[in-house]
Amino acid sequence: MNKKIYAGMITFGVAASFWACGSGEILKPDELTDKNALVIAALEDQEPTKLTEMVNLRVLDTLCPDCLKGTASSSSRAIPTPRSSSSRNPFVNSSSSSQLIINSATSSSTPPVYESSSSYNPNPVPVYSSSSSTPVVVGEDIGTCGPETPTVESGAKVIWVFKNGKDFPGNMMLNSDFTWTTSDANVPTATIGGYKGRIDTVTYAASGKHNASVSVFVKTSGATYNISCTPVQVNGAPITGCKCTAADKKPDVSVGGSWTVTGCTSAGAEITGYEWLGAVGDGPTATQAFTKKNQMAAPVVNVSNNDNTVQPVQCDEVVSVDATDPDYILTEQNTKIELPKGESTLVLDLPSGWHGGANTGTCTLRCDDAGGPVTITVGTQSSKADYSATLSIPVENTMNKSAIVVGLDLAAKCQIAY
Repeated sequence: MNKKIYAGMITFGVAASFWACGSGEILKPDELTDKNALVIAALEDQEPTKLTEMVNLRVLDTLCPDCLKGTASSSSRAIPTPRSSSSRNPFVNSSSSSQLIINSATSSSTPPVYESSSSYNPNPVPVYSSSSSTPVVVGEDIGTCGPETPTVESGAKVIWVFKNGKDFPGNMMLNSDFTWTTSDANVPTATIGGYKGRIDTVTYAASGKHNASVSVFVKTSGATYNISCTPVQVNGAPITGCKCTAADKKPDVSVGGSWTVTGCTSAGAEITGYEWLGAVGDGPTATQAFTKKNQMAAPVVNVSNNDNTVQPVQCDEVVSVDATDPDYILTEQNTKIELPKGESTLVLDLPSGWHGGANTGTCTLRCDDAGGPVTITVGTQSSKADYSATLSIPVENTMNKSAIVVGLDLAAKCQIAY
């Protein structure tokens, strides 16, 4: 079908407000999400060399700069050489101790090797060894692919998306065929031409991890690029109610952090495993060592069941303290130290026997001089808001460089009293 483009232009090159394609279909800008999708959709399946015959180049360059990159006359067009790399897949988050990591099968790209010549060749021919007449380029030089959503529920649509790289501009996408392979989906394979081929939508009957790949055939060069996609996780019976809590949100470096997952249930299925990311775990518990104060950890645990469901659970964030290198320390009773608003680690190193000779019972933590009613929080205890707020703490926790985390809603001066 011949596709027409009508461009209403003001004298100074302002582009028209709509494009008409084919049999009168109007493409509205808000129906397309990509920056250049409006023009690309209109020009789909057109040869790049015909662009100058269809619309003023200056207007096209304004609307879709990518569409004119590398668009020269057919006698001088050269296809960019892909660079070998193991590029980072944009569909996977950067690895860190507090993020869910989905492993993808990737491989280093191998660019086509061109025949050498002492003179410039505007139309280089890829050299390859194959019984096929089509040069096959393996890798991710032109882009990456993966699911729009890395985890979906059973029965939901999975949208596979190809994202082009800098070596694969818009005019090449317009003249390419995308063959998607999704072996265990409702549509195992599909070939889609032009810009629309960057998306393939399927469903999966079985839960679990599913792989896909896309083969991009570039008509102008005859090259084929094979790309493995980041896998998608299709969950079966849902896992709900999980909580991952820290034993201490301000652990000393001598102790380290520890977390426990509780409350997980899965109707019609059985919880079968726990995979920890950012901590060393065995079953529903995990630990993380620290080497100095102010180190942070917030692991993720992937809880799985026997219906191929994987549910990521975010754990509490903890920050290490060091009783041997305190920011705030008290060594005598009735001596005030100024603490800031928020949480602070206070190290207590009072002498043995300071509390009447016995190291048992309780003593008082008092905070005042806050300029208003202040509330103290230590662990699960909180004082009443008062100009001189108090909490009882065990005497044994005031000696031997014991560390406590003190929370204040106002900056105040604090002391240990009998």
